[in-house]
Amino acid sequence: MVKILGDLIQIFKSSVSAVLPDKIIKNCISYDSLTEAAIICGQNYNLKNKNLYIIGTGKAVQYMALEAEDIFSSKIRKGIISIPKGSLNNKNDKQNVLYLEGAQNNLPDENSVSTANKIKDLLKKLTKDDFLLVFISGGGSALLSLPKYPITLEEKTTLIKKLASSGADIIELNVVRTTISDLKGGQLARYAFPAQIVTLILSDVIGDPIDIIASGPTSNVKNNPLAAINIIKKYKLYEEIPKSIQTVLNNKEYITDFPTDHVRNVIIGSNKISIAAAISAAKSFNFYPVELSSIVTGNVSHIANEYVKLVKLFCDFRTGYIDVNDLNLELKKLNIPGLKNNFTEKNNEALSIKNNNICLILAGETTVKICGNGVGGRNQQLALEFSKNINYLREKLQDHEIYFLSAGTDGIDGPTDAAGAIGYLNLISECEENNIDPDVYINNNDTYNFYKNFKKGQFHVITGHTNTNVMDLHLIIIKEKLKYSI
Repeated sequence: MVKILGDLIQIFKSSVSAVLPDKIIKNCISYDSLTEAAIICGQNYNLKNKNLYIIGTGKAVQYMALEAEDIFSSKIRKGIISIPKGSLNNKNDKQNVLYLEGAQNNLPDENSVSTANKIKDLLKKLTKDDFLLVFISGGGSALLSLPKYPITLEEKTTLIKKLASSGADIIELNVVRTTISDLKGGQLARYAFPAQIVTLILSDVIGDPIDIIASGPTSNVKNNPLAAINIIKKYKLYEEIPKSIQTVLNNKEYITDFPTDHVRNVIIGSNKISIAAAISAAKSFNFYPVELSSIVTGNVSHIANEYVKLVKLFCDFRTGYIDVNDLNLELKKLNIPGLKNNFTEKNNEALSIKNNNICLILAGETTVKICGNGVGGRNQQLALEFSKNINYLREKLQDHEIYFLSAGTDGIDGPTDAAGAIGYLNLISECEENNIDPDVYINNNDTYNFYKNFKKGQFHVITGHTNTNVMDLHLIIIKEKLKYSI
C-alpha cells in the first residue's frame, strides 16, 4: 500500500510540475538581446525599436512575470502585475515592474481597483511603437476589477451577487460583468490599441474559453448592453439596480470595434498539459495510463457514484466478464462529461488494460453542496464519498486493489492546507474496525478533519501552494491483488 500511495502522489506532483508558470514561460519564450528578436509560442517578433511593456492579473502571473523579467531583462520598459493579497515574493525587487496586491479572499476590493486603474493609465499611453505582453491566470477577474464610471465597486459586486444567488449561470454572469466593467470583455485590448498585444493564458476553466478566463480582457467578446439588460430583467432585478448601472447599460456609444489584427491570445497551460504529464509519470511507475476525460463537472456525490460504476466496469473488463464492445456500451451510460467510450482491440489497447495495472486519469472541477459546518474541500469530500460508495462492492472487487486520488493542482482544497486526499476500497471497513463513522464527517462536510486524523494523515495529499491552477486531477489505480500460495 505504501508504494502505491507514493506512486499516486508522485504522479500528481508530476502533473502539477508540468504547469508551473515559470517553467511554462521558460518553454514558450526565447529572446536574443543582440538582435532583439523574440519567439513567443512559436511565432517570431522583432522588438527592435519597440518598447516592451508587461501586465498581468491572476494567482499565477507573479511567477510568469518574474520569468519574463529574467528573459527580457532591461528590454522591459514598465510593467504592472496584479496579484492576490499576501502572495508577494521577495524576489520582486525590480523598479520598473510593479507587483501590487489586492482582492483579498479572491474578492474585488479597493486595492485591486487601484491597480486596475494604474493598468488602464498605462494602456492609454501605448502607441504603435509599443509591444504589450499580457499574463492571465485564474483569479484574474477579481484582480482586474474596474467598474465603468459612474458605477461603484459595491454597486457592481452587489448586482453580480444577486444574479448568482438568483440562479444566473457563469455565461450570464460574464455577460453582465464584462458589460459594466472597464477592462474586461476585450476592453483592455481596446485601450491598448494600436500597440501589438500577445496574451499568454494559464487556464483554470473547463474547455479553456478565453472569453471566460479572467473575464476575457483581451478576448473579442461580442456582448452588448442589451444582452446584459435582458439577463438582469430575466431575474427580475432591473428595477433594483442603481441609476449608475442603468446609465452605463443605456449608453448608445458603446464601443464594439476590436483590434483583431493587433491581438494574439494563446493558452499556454491547461489541464490537458497536466494530464499528459500524468500519463508519462504513470508509465514510469509501470501503470498503463487510461485517459478518460478532461472536462469532469458535477456534484461530488454524483461523481463519486459514477466513478464507482466506472471502476466496476474496468474491473469486469479486466476479469473477462464483459468484452470491449460491452465496455464501450456501458461507458456511454455513465453521466461523466467527456468520458471516452471508444476503446478498441487495435494497437493492443484492450489487451494492455487487461494485462497491466492501470491508472485511470480524469480531470475537471466538481462542486459540493454544503450541508454542515465542518472543514473540507471538494477533493477530500470526493475521495471519502468514493470510498463509502465502493465499499458496497467490496466483495465483488476483492481480487483488485483500488485507490483513488482527488486533488487540486493549486495545492489548496477549500479553506484547508491540503490539496486533496486518497480513498480506497477497504477504507470504510477499516473505519468500522476502529469505530469511526465516516458519515459523520461526510454529512458535516468535515472531510479535512477525517483525513487529518485517519491513520495519522497518511491519506491526505499535502503539497502547499503550487502557484499554479489548472483545476483538479483524479487518478484511479486498479491493480490486481497478489495471491499468495501456502
